[in-house]
Amino acid sequence: MLSKSKSRELFYYLKLPRYIEERMLLLLRQGKISKWFSGIGQEAISVGATYALDKNDYVLPMHRNLGVFTTRNVDMYKLFCQLFGKKDGFTNARDRTFHFGTLEYKIIGMISHLAAMLPVANGLALGLQLRKRKSVVLSFTGDGSTSEGDFHESLNLAAVWNLPVIFLVENNGYGLSTPTDEQFKCKKI
Repeated sequence: MLSKSKSRELFYYLKLPRYIEERMLLLLRQGKISKWFSGIGQEAISVGATYALDKNDYVLPMHRNLGVFTTRNVDMYKLFCQLFGKKDGFTNARDRTFHFGTLEYKIIGMISHLAAMLPVANGLALGLQLRKRKSVVLSFTGDGSTSEGDFHESLNLAAVWNLPVIFLVENNGYGLSTPTDEQFKCKKI
């Protein structure tokens, strides 16, 4: 059970990405930004999973996991510079999406092809294991990536080598634009 102060802290972490998301969607509708991958309704998975980790654990978020960055207390000025493509962002204005990371906060930036991050998570976990570090790697992925080879190969390798890695599948009911009931025969991913 969480203490009152931890509950307040967790509530703050849950609300912060929602406020940012709402503002970014407003800016998108106003034409002030060209794209935004909204994670509204999915904040709790990013926040809860990140909150449960140790600060020395690694996280590999996706494009809808703003809560990972806010829960890790990434510098807000630098984060907003990144989101708006400004020079003081993490990639010096070379990108304005979530294709960035920051080793200072143990966040590894994503590759556009979502399932491609799962083998990266395995490699990072193997490195931790070989160095006998007690950290884990958490890699987010979506339901759409679960039908790709990288997903199955990564899960198998992680199991065979007993890697300290967690693959967290966010199932929002659609793999890009394909409903899950048209993509999978199983009832639960």
